[in-house]
Amino acid sequence: MTSQFKIKDPAEMAIRRQPMAGHPGAFIRNVLLPEYGLSVTEAARRIGVQRVGFIGTLDGKYSVTRDLAYKLGALMRDEVTDLLIAWQQKYDLEREAEQRAAYRRDIERVPPVAVAA
Repeated sequence: MTSQFKIKDPAEMAIRRQPMAGHPGAFIRNVLLPEYGLSVTEAARRIGVQRVGFIGTLDGKYSVTRDLAYKLGALMRDEVTDLLIAWQQKYDLEREAEQRAAYRRDIERVPPVAVAA
């Protein structure tokens, strides 16, 4: 008997990760808070941050700081901390890619000094 769910192609076994697109604040607002049944106000109160500043982060106006990531990880689970820190770093690098390229274009590289053995 064959199953309609039988994997025929090894590529079907690959785990596809959800891309980390956009600012991590939207993920906090749209995924994490509902998953834990928390309102913005309740989450801000529990982690000891001002609601207005927290909303600014959720709206993408401010970065998810390490401190905020640590607090959210303590509130929810430790993996949240690592995810948010990595996501913010990726977001920052993508956003600053043009500036980084401009520096590479405008600043002449210095070769390393050969060290005598």
